[in-house]
Amino acid sequence: MPIHTQDYRHWEGTLKPRNYTRWWIIAKAELKLLAQRKIVRLIVAIPPIIYIFVHAILIYIINQVPDATLPFEVNADFFQKFLFRLVPPSAMLIALIAIFGGSGLIATDLKNNALSLYLSKPISWIDYLIGKFAVIGILLGCLTVVPGLLLFLEQVLLADISFLKENYWLPFSIIAYSALIVLSAGLLILLFSSLTSNPRYATIGFCAVWFGSPVIQQLLKTITRTSKTAVVSLWANYDIIGSALFASSYDHAVHWIWTLLTLLALIAFCIFMLRHRIRAVEIVK
Repeated sequence: MPIHTQDYRHWEGTLKPRNYTRWWIIAKAELKLLAQRKIVRLIVAIPPIIYIFVHAILIYIINQVPDATLPFEVNADFFQKFLFRLVPPSAMLIALIAIFGGSGLIATDLKNNALSLYLSKPISWIDYLIGKFAVIGILLGCLTVVPGLLLFLEQVLLADISFLKENYWLPFSIIAYSALIVLSAGLLILLFSSLTSNPRYATIGFCAVWFGSPVIQQLLKTITRTSKTAVVSLWANYDIIGSALFASSYDHAVHWIWTLLTLLALIAFCIFMLRHRIRAVEIVK
C-alpha cells in the first residue's frame, strides 16, 4: 500500500462568482473567536463605551443645561480631541483595542501553522490581509468614526440650526481623521503580529513604537530645541493632521503635509512588509 504525505495542497475546484467576499469569512471567524474571550470583551468593549457615554452626556449638558459652566464647548476641537488626544484616555484606548484585538491575529496563525492552511484554499494574500485588517479595523472604527458621527448627530439634534450651517464639513473631517488613525494603528499591530509567533512579542513591539515614539520625540526636541522633530512621534503626527482637518492650531513647527506623507509612508511600509511576510509562506502550485 502506498504511503502518502499529509502536506497541504492547493485547492483545485471552481471558484464561486462572489469571490470578493472571501475576506469576510476570515474576519467573521476571528471576530467570533475574540467574542468568546472574556478578557477581550471586557477590555475592548467596556472602557470605550464609558468613554463615548461620557462625551454624549457632556454634549447633552452643554445644550440642555443653560446654567452649566464647562471649560469647553462643542466645536471642531471637541471632536478632534474625542478621536485622539495627546494624553490618555483616547491614545490608551486605541492601544488596548489594538493589542487585545490584533496582536494575535497573524501570530497565532504562524504559531499553529494555520497560515499555510489559509493559503492552500482559494484565498490570496490580499484576501487574508483584508480579512485580518477588517477585524482590527471594525474594532477601532467602533471607537473613532462610528461614535464620532453619532456624537455629531446628537449635537445637531440638540443645538440650533446655526451649528450645522457652520460645521457641515465636520463629518468629512471625522471620517478622514478616523481613517488615518485606524489604517496606521491597525496595520502597525498587524505588522508586529506577522513578525513573531508569540502575541506577547507583538504587543511589546507595538507598545515600543506607540508609546516610545512620543518619548523619543520629546528627547530630540529637548536636544535640538526645535519642534520639527514632531514627525518622529505618531501622536504628534496625529495631532498635526487632526489640527489641519479640524481647522485648529497646534504647537509643532511642521507643516501638515509632511505629517500626512509620514503617515502614508508608514501605511505603505506596513502593507509592503505584511505582503512579504504572508507570501513567504504562500504555497506555490
